[in-house]
Amino acid sequence: MSDLAAQTGVSEATLSRIETGLTQVSAPHLYGLAAQLGVDISSFFRDPARPGTRAITRAGAGEAFDSPRLSARLLAGDLPHKSMHPFMNRVTATTLAQVGGLGAHDGEEFLLVLTGTLVLHSGAHEPLTLAPRDSLYFDASEPHAYLALNDPVTFLVVSSAPQPQGAPDES
Repeated sequence: MSDLAAQTGVSEATLSRIETGLTQVSAPHLYGLAAQLGVDISSFFRDPARPGTRAITRAGAGEAFDSPRLSARLLAGDLPHKSMHPFMNRVTATTLAQVGGLGAHDGEEFLLVLTGTLVLHSGAHEPLTLAPRDSLYFDASEPHAYLALNDPVTFLVVSSAPQPQGAPDES
């Protein structure tokens, strides 16, 4: 476990708490763990007995997880080896302190605000306010955080999936 902790930048204590269910895993930690383990992020949620070439996620379905940063629902989780990972997210936090500051992960993100007013904080830009139907595409390796302006915000995020380490290059 100490090698995995060193490779992902997640402390051994945090990894142990995640493994035993005592703490929720954050999206940046999921991306880091997937990359170091050479697996697709959806493998943490997918039933391996259900492979497929397309994935349908009905309203309210999909694997859900909560963290201090947001509540997320993985869409198309039963489809392995995707280039993109769609999530339906909900955020209620209104301060950076509530979400533990800015976080980053490899890849890019596209987001589309569905309800509420989202405030995106990042390390390189002034806070950006996005209203329903506004969208944004950005480099997710830039530290960022999602906040709600007032009321809860629901938004779709599609993250690119960096090639897992040790996976064959398909180009």
